[in-house]
Amino acid sequence: MCMQSATNLVHVASSERDVLHDVVRQLHASPDDAYWARRLFDLVRDPVTATRLRHHLVLAVERFAVRDPAFFAHERYLSEQLAVWAWPREVLDALEAKLSLPDPSLTHLVLGRLWLEARRPPEAMTDFYAKAARHLAAVGDHFRIGAWHEAICEALSVADAKALVERADDFLASVAEESHERVVLAILRGAARIADWPLYDRHRLAYGGINPSSEISRLDAARAEDVLSHSTHRPISGCAITMPAPPPCDDKATVRPASKQPA
Repeated sequence: MCMQSATNLVHVASSERDVLHDVVRQLHASPDDAYWARRLFDLVRDPVTATRLRHHLVLAVERFAVRDPAFFAHERYLSEQLAVWAWPREVLDALEAKLSLPDPSLTHLVLGRLWLEARRPPEAMTDFYAKAARHLAAVGDHFRIGAWHEAICEALSVADAKALVERADDFLASVAEESHERVVLAILRGAARIADWPLYDRHRLAYGGINPSSEISRLDAARAEDVLSHSTHRPISGCAITMPAPPPCDDKATVRPASKQPA
């Protein structure tokens, strides 16, 4: 029984490898068919396979971007759709070196979004975001649509916080109405990341979700915690903050808020 199970597992694994190799062959043999590019993205789901097939992934990205540029301009969940979360840096380096699309703005858009969404160790985050910001800044106006505003705000929040502060209003002024709230959230996320609470407060009211998301609740909590920490432990404008002493504890008395005191 055990031997039969082992044989079945080997057969399945062998079949999966055969499918992957067949998709790679079809990708090269069918330059006008974007199906095989998308199929390759579906099958590459781990860093080892992604590294081994990185040059084929470059071709798949090129093929898919030429056939469907709107996907890279508008798809918010790029990492999940293409399994970019499984691509280690070697894949991004190969794309950086070899990806060349007919429209340079599309090349920069694709590279910028992929650097932003790719698998990265924490110590490389600043480098990845800097590369993303550089490519996104080179995108022409005709591709500054869809997800571009959200992506550039995310990238700058790590790569160049000063630029995000200076350009936040410009980004919001040029974004389409349907994307406005997402860009506001990206600015709020960036402002919280750099603890720029004046920037956060200036745009917080523009995030008009009736039911605040868990993320905006988390950002609001981070703001409150940081401001409280600074007001408690650090001087503001050169003046030390003195916290009032708590009232004496008396088990026989009930301390009420001022608004609840009896007349």
